[in-house]
Amino acid sequence: MNGYQRVMSVLRGELPDRVPVCLHNFLPAAREAGISLEQYLTEPEAAARAHLQAVEAYGHDCILIDLDTTMLAEAMGARRDSTPGEPGHIAAPAIGCLDEAGQLRAVDPERDGRIPVLLEAIRIMAAAVGGRVAIRGNADQCAFSLAGLLRGMEDFMMDLVSEPDHPGLQRLLEVCYQSHLATHRAVRRAGADFTSLGDSPAGPDVVSPAIFERFARPYQERLVRELAADGIFTVIHICGNTSSILEQLAQYPACGFELDYKTDAERAKATAGRAHVLFGNVDPSGVLALGSVAHVRDATQRLIEAWKPGGRFVLNAGCALPAMTPPENIRALVDAATEFGRYDA
Repeated sequence: MNGYQRVMSVLRGELPDRVPVCLHNFLPAAREAGISLEQYLTEPEAAARAHLQAVEAYGHDCILIDLDTTMLAEAMGARRDSTPGEPGHIAAPAIGCLDEAGQLRAVDPERDGRIPVLLEAIRIMAAAVGGRVAIRGNADQCAFSLAGLLRGMEDFMMDLVSEPDHPGLQRLLEVCYQSHLATHRAVRRAGADFTSLGDSPAGPDVVSPAIFERFARPYQERLVRELAADGIFTVIHICGNTSSILEQLAQYPACGFELDYKTDAERAKATAGRAHVLFGNVDPSGVLALGSVAHVRDATQRLIEAWKPGGRFVLNAGCALPAMTPPENIRALVDAATEFGRYDA
């Protein structure tokens, strides 16, 4: 099997020849290609070149392209700032109160903000490696997280507690959902084999499971259903310890979950991993960026032993790899999949 075949067989619920590897590596990929992060985030040719060089160097099965966590919020009117060499951050929200939510409009992915950069980079990569290496296009933040960026995360959290029934809250979440859904569809049309999203502020490290169930889960499940109707498989990424919401995640329609290393791996396999694809979840900082090769090999072997049985597993870090992650550690992760991840062994 080649990388594309390996990944797509997992998404279909079949056993590949071995555990496939997807690298969340845009930061080290840009650094190793000699591309500034601002170039990567704004120039599609640069972003594509970084990932194509990385897949040539490491031989992973799936390219994950991601233009940081501000792409959609910026396209919808929030102000993005950035520190040289670092991903962007939202410096000013798009609205000052929930009453202004009606002023927001859903994005046109082909025209607004930096979304066209992502789409063109996917087209370039699909032309270069389509059918040989899988391409996972990240559609940025889901409705809950995007709403927080547009409103201002602290104010948004206060709104959820003090004005949970405010009609502007529903309008805000809905316009965010429509923007996010349109971006997934555009990413797939551009040539991505499947899509993914981030919704970390919806996780238990930030909000209660009750807040998650009322304001985040409905939009995640709705997205999975609507994308599935279009033939699009998607992966939900939530940072932090998601152990307390695993039973809720397990009730979703077929999709993937990229879980942080803080989540109980055995519990994840027994719940969300029964009928869904698990992505992850080696510690990107403590192990992959700062650990030794032996440390990486040991952590990866233990994860493979926990998540490999029965399939439905794509090896990755639990989140984005830091820029200074040593190349030898990335190679150790990929090599461990070859050594320990075979299903015919």
